[in-house]
Amino acid sequence: MSGAAGGSGVNSLPTWAIWSIVVAAVLSPVLAFLMAIAVEILIGALKDAGALPFLAFVAIGAIGCLSLRKLWVAPRKRAPINT
Repeated sequence: MSGAAGGSGVNSLPTWAIWSIVVAAVLSPVLAFLMAIAVEILIGALKDAGALPFLAFVAIGAIGCLSLRKLWVAPRKRAPINT
C-alpha cells in the first residue's frame, strides 16, 4: 500500500493524515497569535475612536463567543432508560 506510512498494516495512518496533523500542530499557535494581534488592534481602534473601555471588552467578548460557538454543542437527546 503506497499511501500508508509505517508499513502496510490495517492500523497505519495514510500519509496525508499524518501531514495534516503535523500542519495543524504547527499552525495552531500561529493562528492563535494572529487572533491575539487582531484583538489588540480592535481594542486600540475602539480606544482611539473614543469608545468607552467597557465597549471594547464587549466587542472582545463577542469575538470570543463567535470563535468558540462551535465548541458549545447542544447535548443529544437520549431516550430515558426505564428500569
